[in-house]
Amino acid sequence: MIFKNLLRIIVSYRAHLIKILFFEILYIAKGYKGHKFNLVKSNLMTDNIPCPYYFLYKIKKILKKNKFNKFLDMGCGSGRIIDFFNKSFKNKKFIGFEFFDLPYNYCKNIFFNKKNIIIIKTDFTKHNIKKYNADCYFFNEPFRKKKDLLKFIKKILRFSSKKKILFIFININISFTSNIKNIKLIKLYHLNKNRGFSVFKRN
Repeated sequence: MIFKNLLRIIVSYRAHLIKILFFEILYIAKGYKGHKFNLVKSNLMTDNIPCPYYFLYKIKKILKKNKFNKFLDMGCGSGRIIDFFNKSFKNKKFIGFEFFDLPYNYCKNIFFNKKNIIIIKTDFTKHNIKKYNADCYFFNEPFRKKKDLLKFIKKILRFSSKKKILFIFININISFTSNIKNIKLIKLYHLNKNRGFSVFKRN
């Protein structure tokens, strides 16, 4: 099963594979954490497939130009995203939500001495995320059905008291972005229609 999923990922990146692999090797060699895959049986959530470092490298440049204080990783898996951005934004608060035991325990272990990082074992779709009053939300393709993601984004927009909010989406079909209202696209980078990232902002 793992081999099958790795093959699917390799095929999906195709012509960009060398670039993707270069950044993977570079950051793993630097000691960055969060390289584990976790296959799950869920009708709601997708498998935990780490976001490519190449995307994170590009997104970091965008975050440096857009202020944020509290970063929520919606389905943090093995913690790659939080580990990566924490190294560049040490004065920010990072909160990761993870429902499954293996990645949750791994995250708790690697971040146990980081006071600005909190890892919570929960189903974030049912959790009271309103209380965190965050201004940056990261979605690494967590939902199997895009309509569930759209519904969740609208929920955040309704309850958030923050005027400015950043939304970061990984590997979401380009057509999905046209269904999002009240937020402005500030960066769209896709290798193909299903692989890439988009960053939105509500002003």
